[in-house]
Amino acid sequence: MSESTPLFIHSARLIDGNGGPPIERAALLVQDDRIAWVGPLQDAPPAPPNARTLDARGRTLLPGLIEAHLHLSYRDVKELPDLDLKCPVEETTIRAVAHARLCLESGYTSAVSAGALHRVDVAMRNAIREGIIPGPRLLAAGRDICATGGMLDWNGSWLKLGMEGLGIFADGVEECRKAARTVIKEGADIVKVYVTGEGMIFECTAEEITYTEEEIRVVCEEAHRRGRRVSAHARGAQGCLISVRAGVDIIDHGTLIDDECVDLFAERDVFVVPALNYQIAIVDRGPEFGFPQEFLNQTLYREELETAYGNMKKLVDAGVRVLPGGDYGFAWCPHGEYARDLQTFVENIGLSPMQTLVAATKWGSELMQMEDQIGTLEPGKLADLLLVEGDPLEDIRILQNRSRLSLVMQGGKAISGPLARDVEG
Repeated sequence: MSESTPLFIHSARLIDGNGGPPIERAALLVQDDRIAWVGPLQDAPPAPPNARTLDARGRTLLPGLIEAHLHLSYRDVKELPDLDLKCPVEETTIRAVAHARLCLESGYTSAVSAGALHRVDVAMRNAIREGIIPGPRLLAAGRDICATGGMLDWNGSWLKLGMEGLGIFADGVEECRKAARTVIKEGADIVKVYVTGEGMIFECTAEEITYTEEEIRVVCEEAHRRGRRVSAHARGAQGCLISVRAGVDIIDHGTLIDDECVDLFAERDVFVVPALNYQIAIVDRGPEFGFPQEFLNQTLYREELETAYGNMKKLVDAGVRVLPGGDYGFAWCPHGEYARDLQTFVENIGLSPMQTLVAATKWGSELMQMEDQIGTLEPGKLADLLLVEGDPLEDIRILQNRSRLSLVMQGGKAISGPLARDVEG
């Protein structure tokens, strides 16, 4: 579809992203890269005489989805060296380009990076904005910031290996200040800091805290002074508490929080992205990828997940915005399965399908600070939308089936789906 040819979509079920009841017979007019009109079909103005028309009966129209925890540069990771020693920048970049296209074709028109190798996500963001490659609208995080002995510091000291590709090691207030400034210099929109460990890394577990509140605070001061957000990898309650007290905007994981955390998160209005499907997939598929059951039991992931489901529901009930984003890029949870998170939100956390779709659209746009441009289907906003065969309010799992994504549109451009060719003519 050329910029001069409007598109009139009619007779669709409309979920606009605001959380209200769907409109059963709706219409939407796309003009250039924007939504010109949307609402009940009976109220629609006449379509422009030169418009293409698309009969969407039996399909649901909703905003483009937003992935809130994306690692474009992670490529089928099976073991720790796959995240640093086995990741030359050239191969990493090529795979990241492929992942960006796959993300877009999966219905995710926007995404938030949770860290990348070699500053790849910064380059990807720029190339996507310039139209050089297809991909989701992207907030980049660049390299992670981690303490000596923290979660990313897994190579033995005797090897004399750094972690320049994956992260920046920083200890003490001034080193943390410099690390934040370095990440910002390299073009990141979000500064990510590792505050706790992880169940799979026995030397730095989920409850261990690797940064002081003062160290985290100086990262937040530097980032906020420059208009950036800060995200913290934090699982245990105390690590989450000091992160939020220090000024962090986004908690990645937050699985083992307590009631004090729930209250503080609500008071400070932080975003939480639990990224649960990394753990779900390894619990379900670990032996298939060479992880013995004894090892999986030691991670305590199964117990952590059960706790996390209840905690995420508590947060939502307290008014905290909890967003889907599943840490994809590992062999057991590969790129392209992003919508599996939506099923988790409904079946495990207990949100309704409508609440889940609001989290995956409107709340995602607020995390990206783009709520005036994306996240809901409203006149004047960018025409980032998804036309799905069937009704995700009846079965949220249909969004995992790319063959049922009849049309993925970004900025008024038909990207993929069986109807894309008809739209573009």
